[in-house]
Amino acid sequence: MFEVAFEVGWFDCDANRHLKNTAFLEYAIEARFRYFHENGFPASAFAKHQIGPVVVKDEITYKRELHLLDRFKVQFLSAGINESGTRNLVVNRIIRPDGELAAEVRSMIVWFDLAARKVRVPPPELAMAIAALARTEDYAAL
Repeated sequence: MFEVAFEVGWFDCDANRHLKNTAFLEYAIEARFRYFHENGFPASAFAKHQIGPVVVKDEITYKRELHLLDRFKVQFLSAGINESGTRNLVVNRIIRPDGELAAEVRSMIVWFDLAARKVRVPPPELAMAIAALARTEDYAAL
């Protein structure tokens, strides 16, 4: 399973002195792009193929707080892919230092052709990276 370690920064906190909701989304995105980079599809490949992910839906379930300078990990998993590979349900789990789940981000992503401005099938290298993702317990074809 792919995971990346992070630490809560000053800029990540809200008035309640814990990790703000938008920061959960930003760390989820960071983990996704690091996964693609480490699995054969770096930022330069996104540019070369004129493709990008478009998040059409995010759902965040909060479980536990994270505070300034807390270390945490973000896991990246697949919860489902449609037959053509154009639509992916991905999950990011934010794990506290004690191993407890801080939050889970479920995102429906479509692959977008930046030149044609429409949904497209991902190139083979990207499709292979997506297929190699660990799967959630509730993985299902879309």
